[in-house]
Amino acid sequence: MYLIEWMLWYTQTSKSESEDWQQRLEKHVANAHAGKYKHEDNLPGVHDRVSEAPCADGSIYEFNETYIEIRSGAMAERRGVMTYATLMIIYLLCGFAYTTAEINTVWFTGVYYWGKDPATMGDYIFGLVLASMTTGCFYLVFRYAHIFIRLENFVQRRLLIRFNRVTRQVYLHRPRFAGGIAVLDWEQVIAQSVVGEEESANAGRQLLLFWDPAITGLPHLHLVFVGKTADGTSDLVNLWEFIRRYMEEGPQSVPVPKKLLGKVPWPWQSAMVSLNFFRPLWRAGLRWQVACWVALASPGLAVHATGHWISLLLCWEPRWPRIIREAGLPGKPVPPLSTAADWPPLPTLEPTKKTSRRTRKPRKSQSEREV
Repeated sequence: MYLIEWMLWYTQTSKSESEDWQQRLEKHVANAHAGKYKHEDNLPGVHDRVSEAPCADGSIYEFNETYIEIRSGAMAERRGVMTYATLMIIYLLCGFAYTTAEINTVWFTGVYYWGKDPATMGDYIFGLVLASMTTGCFYLVFRYAHIFIRLENFVQRRLLIRFNRVTRQVYLHRPRFAGGIAVLDWEQVIAQSVVGEEESANAGRQLLLFWDPAITGLPHLHLVFVGKTADGTSDLVNLWEFIRRYMEEGPQSVPVPKKLLGKVPWPWQSAMVSLNFFRPLWRAGLRWQVACWVALASPGLAVHATGHWISLLLCWEPRWPRIIREAGLPGKPVPPLSTAADWPPLPTLEPTKKTSRRTRKPRKSQSEREV
């Protein structure tokens, strides 16, 4: 479900929100150039080792000498709720369309569809009215509801992030409404600082990477949630160290993932996603309690797993452009870094013109009234 990614991009590009975003961005860039964020210089960078146990198990799609590809995106386990709403909308639209087609056969047969009597003028008018209503429903869905439907249906199946150690670039693959494909510089990435925090402080979170506009010079903030949901702070630190070592020291410096993630939407994987809600409690030692809760919630878990699986089937697998697929291979070009021209210009809001008030005529005095 791409709710967070869509909201972030909408805030930066919509006409209603972009003015405030541009003002905050200009202020942020000015403060950065003035040195007001010197405390952030202490954050671990791409050259700073933060862990002695790099690990990315459960988060890697591809691992080779040139690049690693990692799962990304927030709230992926929440998908499924919008799918049931989508199926209901599709069912209603198909029902309206079928009924409209049946009623309007009167124009070809001259006989009312649900009877054998010759059609009257009212039957023809009813067919036109029903066709207009159905067309209006389709318009409303495609104009407004599709914004929420595409958060998890009829869109790319997953978000991807690829780290190429040869080109020293990071590639983001997102839907267009969430920023699209971006080519970013590895040296400019900033990782969420969780080193030293309590283990339980980051349970249920994901590693957060972002590219600050004050550093990249781009008009947008590029932010991505990377890897699986963590059981604690160590998972986030170890995942970042895995990525950092791979890019800085090479694949020989990190352990080979025990198992790579598959991209085929098998139904049992959706069932495991539903059970992941209880994983922190299971690891905390509440195993018999979890077993009881799973038994009680099994109908709801089955409904969620089914919706999750259907939502995957209603989407397509993302595919990288050829220049990114071949990046880092001998004799192949290096993809150019993304620039502001790769996205539509930010909307500019014209200042509202204040209408001048009509000047009131001076009130007549009592003597003038008598005259």
